[in-house]
Amino acid sequence: MRIPELVFDKEGENLYHIYLFFIEDKWWCFGHSAHYLSMIYPQLEAVNAKSEGPAESIPCVYVPERYLVNLTDRYDTLVSDTCLQVSPPPAVYSYRKEYDNWCTQLTVC
Repeated sequence: MRIPELVFDKEGENLYHIYLFFIEDKWWCFGHSAHYLSMIYPQLEAVNAKSEGPAESIPCVYVPERYLVNLTDRYDTLVSDTCLQVSPPPAVYSYRKEYDNWCTQLTVC
């Protein structure tokens, strides 16, 4: 999968949101967004994806439509031409300090 540069732009400054990107006919989360989403839906598998861009790998989660619908129904969502921005509850992003430990536990695909 080719990860768009926009992912790195959004996730480089992301502290409080879940960004979802439509890539190759599927919805994906990356970086902190993937971490936050994995706390809301622990059954979704997170992996480290190899990128062609500036970073060697970045955590990602594939988001099936049934989870996407539930997520956007439960939390404030902004829709743009480039991505969806979901505002999770503060309890989720309060765990962002654990991001590095979470990343080390992921497999690389």
